[in-house]
Amino acid sequence: MSNLPIPEVVEVKALDIQHDTDPAQDHGPAKHIPHLGHAVLFFAMAFFLVNLCALIVFSAVHIHLETMPQHPGIALASQALAYVLVLAASAWIFPRLWERSFLHGIQWNALAVHRRWYWMMAGGVLLSVASQTAERFLPTPPTSIFDNLLKTQHSAWLLAAFAVLLAPVTEEIAFRGFLLPALATAYDWLSLERTPAGFERWQNSSLHSTSALLFAAIFSSVPFALLHSDQLSHAWGPLGILYGVSVVLCFVRIRTHSVACSVLMHATYNFTIFAVIYISSGGFHHLDKLSR
Repeated sequence: MSNLPIPEVVEVKALDIQHDTDPAQDHGPAKHIPHLGHAVLFFAMAFFLVNLCALIVFSAVHIHLETMPQHPGIALASQALAYVLVLAASAWIFPRLWERSFLHGIQWNALAVHRRWYWMMAGGVLLSVASQTAERFLPTPPTSIFDNLLKTQHSAWLLAAFAVLLAPVTEEIAFRGFLLPALATAYDWLSLERTPAGFERWQNSSLHSTSALLFAAIFSSVPFALLHSDQLSHAWGPLGILYGVSVVLCFVRIRTHSVACSVLMHATYNFTIFAVIYISSGGFHHLDKLSR
């Protein structure tokens, strides 16, 4: 017989195939973020900061001037300040709640923009042209806050910068980054089968059902349109068009899995509006022509 040593038998434990192949890479139950609680926190914080900034800006103007001028530019300045603070506060608070980066949590996905930027920009131009054309056939208010801001070349440039750069980023993060997935998650939770198999699916995947995404797109577009109701003098025609625009942006967000894509389309949409105004007014030099 051979005198060779008998190899030692090593016990091999079975892998947990419910999650990752390697148990060391198993990160536990799927995280459904942002959920409805996160969305409520975001919008509560935004509401507080918008009102706080309005109070600070108007108070500062009142201190320096004996009579507070009722100029829409003051409201624009306070809104811009509030948007910046909301983004900064969110980028600090939510990564600590989610235990992941803010952009990852809202599914920013900049790579999708790199791959589809030309489609997003072309879609934004077409969507803007279609909405501006549709407005000609619907009842619109004679004047609005938007029109009051387009009085001087300086205010027109400030409004254009706000509408093209800051507003799309903040509003898309709010409505497509927070509210859309939060409503979809709430829908899936309420419609979940209360069985061991149903709970197991919930724990293993954070993907949303098609019906949940459709529900979220329809209902998240309502507050998006209402956000702009004061700017449009509560006219149902422009608000209805804006609701349709929001649904399209939701579709882009869902289809590309990227808030960055909906931001680019939103920014291009607004840019097209101001490009038309710029050309029609001779470089914002003859804004009086717009009211004729």
